[in-house]
Amino acid sequence: MKKKDNAMKLLRLIWGYIAKKPKKEIDDILRGPRDVVMQDDKEPVSLEKATYSSRLLLVAAEFGNREFVVELIRLYPDLIWKVDDNNQSIFHVAVAHRHEGIYNLLYEIGSMKDLISPLRDWNDNNMLHLVGKCAKQKRLEDVSGVALKVQRELLWFKEVEAMIPPAYRERKNKDGLTPYELFTKEHKDLVDQGEKWLKDMANHYMVIDCLITAMVFAATYTFPGGYRQTEDKYNGLPVFLSKPSFFGFCFSGWRFFFVVMCFDCHLLIYQHTSLC
Repeated sequence: MKKKDNAMKLLRLIWGYIAKKPKKEIDDILRGPRDVVMQDDKEPVSLEKATYSSRLLLVAAEFGNREFVVELIRLYPDLIWKVDDNNQSIFHVAVAHRHEGIYNLLYEIGSMKDLISPLRDWNDNNMLHLVGKCAKQKRLEDVSGVALKVQRELLWFKEVEAMIPPAYRERKNKDGLTPYELFTKEHKDLVDQGEKWLKDMANHYMVIDCLITAMVFAATYTFPGGYRQTEDKYNGLPVFLSKPSFFGFCFSGWRFFFVVMCFDCHLLIYQHTSLC
């Protein structure tokens, strides 16, 4: 926490110096150096079209540095309108890299979000198209189970879908794909892995469930205390038949057995529908 506080103090100090400069110089500093390509002889060659991949704010958005982004926007509010070489704002970059902390800032800028969210890149991808592209593996490592990864991606899609204007939800990019079609295409492998993971888990649960069913069945029809071994009319009856707790034991055992059987039926139905 102390390191973060010191970093923010340093940022304010540096920005206080930068803010005194003309607007053009401020924009140049935020844009960063022009990209160059190294040839085989290690001589730098400038690209025909100038590109700037080291834009300060957009790099921070890509790595999810919310505190840095918030502080810069607070000091220089016009930064929310800045876009990268692909015409994507910091919010588009944050959505593409699944950084919800920066994405949620859209809800704090009021009606301006309705002007920023519809922006499209040079391939006509809007913000929902960016969610349609599969997240990098690193962003899904903290989720256990492929099915839960698919669920997280779907929740992201639904969140952004609810935020952007309805007219943009069915817009096609230059590849002729709507956001939903792009999501389906990009996540096909992940969905297939999720189905396989669910089937494997169902098989494992079935083995465990069979063991539990056998134990419950034996417990349900094995009365505590055994049976009477007498020569009278009570011969063969449970020893604790006259006890009130006996019927409570029988009822709970049969109820648990019924629950287990319902769970068995559910697993069988799921496996059948998965194979169809």
